[in-house]
Amino acid sequence: MTGSVMQRDDVAQLLHDAGYPDEFTQRFLTAMETESISGQLRLLRTQRTRQLDRVHCEERKLDHLDFLRYTLEKQLPAQPEKAKRAHREALL
Repeated sequence: MTGSVMQRDDVAQLLHDAGYPDEFTQRFLTAMETESISGQLRLLRTQRTRQLDRVHCEERKLDHLDFLRYTLEKQLPAQPEKAKRAHREALL
């Protein structure tokens, strides 16, 4: 697809499907008309960085929950491995 240009509707649908708010979509569509490709890429990089920050924040939350689960599971009385596995699966 080298050299192909995406149509406004396709870009809008792609951003919508990716879960971006209408505000960002409109800003990007405006940039398609008024800015260079470098400016458009700058907008996308900024948005990607923000999204990645949110992902990392959620990962940290999961790490804390996993640590708490691990700590609690260690307090369980010794059980056969099959029972431990069933208990872990029930927690998921």
